[in-house]
Amino acid sequence: MSLHRKPTQASYMKVGRYQEIIIDSRLPIKYQREQFFHELCHALRHFGCQSKMPRAFYELQERDAKHFTLYASLPFHMIKGYSLHNPDIIEQWSRDFNIPRYLCAERLEKIKGRVVPKITT
Repeated sequence: MSLHRKPTQASYMKVGRYQEIIIDSRLPIKYQREQFFHELCHALRHFGCQSKMPRAFYELQERDAKHFTLYASLPFHMIKGYSLHNPDIIEQWSRDFNIPRYLCAERLEKIKGRVVPKITT
């Protein structure tokens, strides 16, 4: 698989055995990293030409790529050592993982949504 940065919209393409991810070189690196994880999801998990598939299937692939991006850019095994109570956690993750703050905030909300409080009797 090839990775290229070009001044164009991000995309993933497969022709035969050749695979290419293109990242928009005009964007700051944090957004290029987000694009990389998004397009990597298409490369690893999706099949078909999105411009020729039914709208619902296209939307399903895009939702999956967004979900994949959250977990690939901030994998749990790499963030479990951070204190989730730190008020600057979003800024710290953004800086440490070099990804946009809104991705960090969304990932934090996903984690907080999974925490189940202990019930004491």
